[in-house]
Amino acid sequence: MLPLLFALSYAILVYSYTFIVYESINYAAQQGAESAVSVDPSLADSGGGTSSYFGNVTTIVRNTVAGALGWMPEQQRAMSIGANGSSVQVNFCNQGGGGAVGCPLQDTGGRALVVRINFPITSIFPVLTLPGVGTIPPLPATISGTGVTVLPGTGT
Repeated sequence: MLPLLFALSYAILVYSYTFIVYESINYAAQQGAESAVSVDPSLADSGGGTSSYFGNVTTIVRNTVAGALGWMPEQQRAMSIGANGSSVQVNFCNQGGGGAVGCPLQDTGGRALVVRINFPITSIFPVLTLPGVGTIPPLPATISGTGVTVLPGTGT
């Protein structure tokens, strides 16, 4: 009876934290994608070219994601987004649709942006093997959060 009680208590703890992390990285990815629209698209035409605009968008997105996950312990934040968000995947989709993982397949009327965060959840909690219960908790190797938006003024 005691191993079962311990297994239930441990699973509740692990799954509740996993749920919080899952919701947080999804929120952070969505906030990052939404922050991309704050970059002025005319920067692409003011001598800096589109690479300057995309660079500014990437910087804003990564800073926003890092801020949204500021509540996480430093070690866990570094595992998921790297130093200052450097591991946050920021993908600019093709104009007519498609291009990178998570890009809309149809034409959106502008250039879509996909923000993706991968969090290696299995490295946080040890997997336990209890007699009569087995291995707990079964978790995926990573949890991913994704945010998608269409950038303004990039429809040409």
